[in-house]
Amino acid sequence: MNGVDEIKVMWDEWKALPFPAEYAGKEVEGVCVASLDSYAAGCIDTFVARRGSLDAERVSILEGCKRELEAVLKSLDGDARSYFGHLLHLTEKVLTVAGR
Repeated sequence: MNGVDEIKVMWDEWKALPFPAEYAGKEVEGVCVASLDSYAAGCIDTFVARRGSLDAERVSILEGCKRELEAVLKSLDGDARSYFGHLLHLTEKVLTVAGR
C-alpha cells in the first residue's frame, strides 16, 4: 500500500469519528477547534480526492493547522484528545507524502 492509499484508509476511519460535541464553538489555546477541524479536513479531503496532489496554498494552510493542532492537543484529554490527535497524525502524513 502506498502513502496515498494508507492516508485514504486513515481518512475514511477518521471521518467515522464523531466531532467532540463539547468543543463545538469553543476555543482552545485561542484556536476555534471547529474551524481548525474544517480547514484541516478540507485540505486532507482535497489531497485524497486528487490522489496525492495538493496545491501550495493548501499545503500552507495544512502546515498552519499542524502547528495549531500541536498547541491545542496539550490542553485536551479523553475523546477530544484522541479525535484531534488522529487529525494531527493525518495532517503530518499528508504533509510528508506531499513532500513537506
